[in-house]
Amino acid sequence: MKNFSILKCAVCLIILFAGLSVSKVNAQQTGKIIGKVTDKAFNEPLVGLAVSIKGSSKVAPTNVEGRYGFKLAPGKYTLVFQYISYQTKTVTDVEVRAGQVTELNVVMNDAATALKEVVVTSSAKKESTNSLIQFQKNTNSIAQVVSAESIKKSPDKNTGEVLKRVSGASLQDGKYLVVRGLADRYNQASVNGALMPSTEPDRKTFSFDIFPSAIVDNIVINKAATPEMSGEFSGGMVQLNTKDVPDKNYFQVSFGSGTNTQLLNNVFYTYKGGKLDFLGIDDGTRKLPASFPTTQVLKGGSVADNAIAGSELQDIWNYAHSTKHANINFQGNGGFSKSIGNGSDVLGGIFLLSYNAQSHFGDIKRNSYDLQNIVQFDNHDNQYSTNVAVGGLANLSYKSGNNKFSWKNSYNINSTDQVTTRIGKEFSGDITANIKSEELSFTSNRLLSSQFIGDHFLPANGIKLKWNLNYSLLNQDVPDLRRLKYTMDNNGNYYANITPSSGNPRNAGRFYSKLNDNIYGAGTDVSKSFKLFGLSQQLKVGGVFQRKDRTFDARGLSVSVAPGAEGNQLIYTGPDQILDKGNYGETKFYLIDLTANSDSYTAYSNLGAGYLQLDNQLGAKFKLVWGARLESFQQYLKSKNLHAIDVAATDILPSANLIFKQSEKVNIRLSASQTVSRPEFREISPFSFYDYARNGALTGNPDLKRTKITNLDLRYEIYPKAGELFTVGLFYKFFDKPIEMTYDIAQGSPTFGYWNAKSATNYGVEFDIRKRLEFFASKFLADFTVFSNVSLIKSSIAVPDGYIGEVSRPMQGQSPYVVNAGLQYDNNHSGTNASVLYNIIGRRISQVGNSDVPQVWEAPRPLLDFQLSQHINKKAALKFSVIDILAQKSVFYWDQNNIGKYTIGKNQPINQFQSGTGFSLQFNYSF
Repeated sequence: MKNFSILKCAVCLIILFAGLSVSKVNAQQTGKIIGKVTDKAFNEPLVGLAVSIKGSSKVAPTNVEGRYGFKLAPGKYTLVFQYISYQTKTVTDVEVRAGQVTELNVVMNDAATALKEVVVTSSAKKESTNSLIQFQKNTNSIAQVVSAESIKKSPDKNTGEVLKRVSGASLQDGKYLVVRGLADRYNQASVNGALMPSTEPDRKTFSFDIFPSAIVDNIVINKAATPEMSGEFSGGMVQLNTKDVPDKNYFQVSFGSGTNTQLLNNVFYTYKGGKLDFLGIDDGTRKLPASFPTTQVLKGGSVADNAIAGSELQDIWNYAHSTKHANINFQGNGGFSKSIGNGSDVLGGIFLLSYNAQSHFGDIKRNSYDLQNIVQFDNHDNQYSTNVAVGGLANLSYKSGNNKFSWKNSYNINSTDQVTTRIGKEFSGDITANIKSEELSFTSNRLLSSQFIGDHFLPANGIKLKWNLNYSLLNQDVPDLRRLKYTMDNNGNYYANITPSSGNPRNAGRFYSKLNDNIYGAGTDVSKSFKLFGLSQQLKVGGVFQRKDRTFDARGLSVSVAPGAEGNQLIYTGPDQILDKGNYGETKFYLIDLTANSDSYTAYSNLGAGYLQLDNQLGAKFKLVWGARLESFQQYLKSKNLHAIDVAATDILPSANLIFKQSEKVNIRLSASQTVSRPEFREISPFSFYDYARNGALTGNPDLKRTKITNLDLRYEIYPKAGELFTVGLFYKFFDKPIEMTYDIAQGSPTFGYWNAKSATNYGVEFDIRKRLEFFASKFLADFTVFSNVSLIKSSIAVPDGYIGEVSRPMQGQSPYVVNAGLQYDNNHSGTNASVLYNIIGRRISQVGNSDVPQVWEAPRPLLDFQLSQHINKKAALKFSVIDILAQKSVFYWDQNNIGKYTIGKNQPINQFQSGTGFSLQFNYSF
């Protein structure tokens, strides 16, 4: 109920600020000019720069963010931007409209000489469009920037979907980011400057789908390191920045609905859960009773005692037909900005609440083979899942002169409530068994992030100081995961696989787990700009500390049956009655606790880092960003009665980025860096968990070592005009001891684990183009923009000495190509925006085999999406989206014939997923 109260408070806040917004807008009879002034050399805000209105006495100095603002009567104005040692810039034709905000962002150049004033005159239209490409053009590293505006023009509902449009990027399982073909473990995520924890207990990854796209101000995907960045990435460092203080009071709402062809064409099943399932939270319905015996008591208990314990558990094992087919989403967000004191100080905030509930039907075929290619099982799964995503944001900022304080908070819930039914055959020699089984599961992930951030400028010595204190709490609950399996006897009747005197949780069992991560962090950056030989230079130093504490508790219970006539009768009972409370007793069913010492653990890690970074102008055209980062890392993990895992390492991570500005429109970049990738807690934990989908157990490897990575990049960039670009880049990476997920089938059903390969190389080429079609002699075509990015990648693994088997293969998760393409139509006059987006990746290794077991490959699968939005008026708009128009199957297979592609009848399929086409309609309204 605590979480529900938080959501109610958030709704109240949004309603409150809706009232403030409406009253403010109605009172407005003037307009505003606002904007940000940045330095071209360092791509940073200029503080204390004088912005004036020509012909008046109005002057607005820029604050610590480089922002300024004027409240003016409607009309056209000329703005003058003046700063010591910079060229004075005059911008004409800046139009102000009643009740509206005109944004004018300006980029300032160094003066040609400090003794002679140089005045540059520009139009408002030209200056605004120039600033749109300024950030990416002047970044210190090879990076890609995604703005809030571009997110609005796509059908993407969450950050994960947004990122798959980035050059060289793709997604696994719809949420795990792969950059340049490198698996998700080689990426890093930060939110508002604070490093984020892994959101999955079973893999080193960050699930970007937990953040609604509407809370995002911008996303920067760095593909090359600088000393100020975390040293633990190689594919991409994703810096997500949430929205900040608005330029005016506002309130917006949106709501929509949709469905999927798979839902429309099939029945949907669900089971009785808790009252708060619709919020993605279990209300306690599924948890073990408070009086339930401990593992020690249950393991030492009699059959009678353990039967009583079984009768205390809820007896819901059946699922029922549901008519729920429609997906729903709602979002409300509001913000305010208020001048206080003499008007120079500003207090502002943004609040958001979003809700998204989607139902999915998965038609899945699963197969497994032994080492002689003989089928071991042939199963057909129907998967009925309801995914709930709840997101909340509350950001407050206070600006006073050269100081800014921010308190940024987000809370996200992401849950999956799922019924999986399975029918199939299992083969053992000459014996074929017809089986049917089910799994009822509920998984809830909750992430709280809170950050207190300070941003200061000390004018006396020209020092900029940034600091942050941050706390994150990650909870994952898997309460009462239930599995029940039946086998057909010789008479054609199904009996439950519940055996006397022993138990198997895969056949009849329950699983409970709870993971809690508490992450405490702090960081600071100090920078000073100065002149050397008449050229701009900058020195930056900083440090980070992060402490992560984890507790993980799991418990596995299986059902056993007492031998005898009564027990033999009960196993033929259907799932709607078989484990009723009355069916537990000395001559009936009872529980066996199979929880092992390794099923729970406590762990912590400490990361301390410091860096020195120099940003040097080497003449008019060359810029060098270089330095080193020192990271000291300790990781500790302890399970009951098992030896503790305690590892520590210190790494010096140098990097250098050389930028040659051939012209105002052309950059050539060369980058070199050393980075690392460390094992996650789960990857080194001896805990073993049976994965129903994989039909196998996953176990960690305490002997895993960190990966050291050498990175080289070369990129050529052209920025012809506003909104257009062309880039081509080459990259090379060397991995020492890369970490991969492996699997084996030597023991019958698959087993999964982790290992360090000896080394690996990864190299490739990237192309990125964005071009408006205004060069055609057509007013209609001038509103179109075509864009595409293509990555061609090659990688190879070197296996450890003494390894026998396939030694020439790509890295796990690496694709030989990634293609994103799209066509966008944007007509501001009619308020119409449309886009067609295409994505495809080359085949990649999903699971790494060994000397006997082949790799599991994932076949290419093209994605085609369409989005159309239409403004009804200035306040209302409709948005229609079609997702995955082609709806092709996802196929995972063995390629034992080395065909190089999936061919029906020639490859052994392992998993096949049938996806449907999704449709959604959304209405947006701004007060």
